[in-house]
Amino acid sequence: MHDDLGLSIVAALIRRHWRTVAGAGLAGAGLYVAIEISDKQGRADLPYGHAVRMTCENDPESHLWSGGCDRIAADIARTDRPSFGDLYRAFVIVHHSPIPSTATTRQFANVPCVAGFNLDETLKGTRYILVTEKFANVCSLAHAQAIMEEIDTRARALMTIERGGLTYSALAAGTLANLTNPLVIMAATLLLMVLWIV
Repeated sequence: MHDDLGLSIVAALIRRHWRTVAGAGLAGAGLYVAIEISDKQGRADLPYGHAVRMTCENDPESHLWSGGCDRIAADIARTDRPSFGDLYRAFVIVHHSPIPSTATTRQFANVPCVAGFNLDETLKGTRYILVTEKFANVCSLAHAQAIMEEIDTRARALMTIERGGLTYSALAAGTLANLTNPLVIMAATLLLMVLWIV
């Protein structure tokens, strides 16, 4: 009898505060998904960070792709453990910042091509030759260099995640990066509005 009374009280509380219960459930589910995605992202990023280092190692054929390694040499040499803030920024860069960025695409959208510019020659012998798809429709040195800088930034971020390793700090930073993605925030805001209205 006491159990039935307790269940009735709980049911009444849920009916009265169902919006709060639903919101808490959705928040919990969203947090779980963000954690799971962060774990998978971090595990996948580690070999990519190592690959950046390997690309810039001395090798009999490294002259074919090692150009530009001097731009990230200082980061390759780092062995310190990144802070939570460093890891958060790295996850945002790697997983929530496309290359080329919207700003770069907009900047060069209506810029005329430079006569005589040769993209193949510009990328030849550099590490950027491994990601030529990022340079689609590039027809000026300034545009190419802007994208190179973004690729360098992503490489630094990958090495930051690699240095962070499979730690709780890295997992938490990746989770926060996923939760603060503008699309996620927008979706959460819409769900809250729906719960408030109905």
